[in-house]
Amino acid sequence: MVQFVLTATVIYHAMALDLPPWAIKGIEKIMRGFVWKGRKDAKGEHCLIAWKKVARLKELGGLDISNIQKLGWALRVRWLWLHKIEPDKPWTSLPMQANVHVQAIFSMAMATEIGDGRHTLFWQDRWLLGQCLEDIAPLIHSMIPKRTVNRRTIHEAIVDGAWIRDIHGVPSTEVISEFLHLGAIISEVVLHQDIPDVHF
Repeated sequence: MVQFVLTATVIYHAMALDLPPWAIKGIEKIMRGFVWKGRKDAKGEHCLIAWKKVARLKELGGLDISNIQKLGWALRVRWLWLHKIEPDKPWTSLPMQANVHVQAIFSMAMATEIGDGRHTLFWQDRWLLGQCLEDIAPLIHSMIPKRTVNRRTIHEAIVDGAWIRDIHGVPSTEVISEFLHLGAIISEVVLHQDIPDVHF
């Protein structure tokens, strides 16, 4: 009942919204109450086992109750995925808000095979040697405005040389070293016109 009814009522909200901690705490309180007493609330003396142990997978001795926060993250990763693989849909022009956890899960789960570079973000996606540029050149990445990180495509960055103009601030010797290393790697990238990027 907890897994199929109480969790299901949260799914539609969690799919679109980053539920605040107070909401997650309240939902879990109702779940605990139902498990221990069969009603909305249960006092501490009724809770015989720690909730984290109760919510574990069945294989680990729990009841396999979903973690609401992590369930919400997984549902919102889906929107980032659809935004990436279906860029022509009308809703993709709407701003996508994703917290750092959702963005990190998405970045780790998605890989890209470059075609024309028009649908892959230069500074954000994992496309170069299986890594994102933040992993390869963290100092340079920290000098890029957030808006540019979220919009610059590989095609714009490489064909027009915009990636060099994206860097703001006074470079240190470490930044110059990263720049030379990154420039050498990027100079070997070949874009294939009329072949779309493949995300998997």
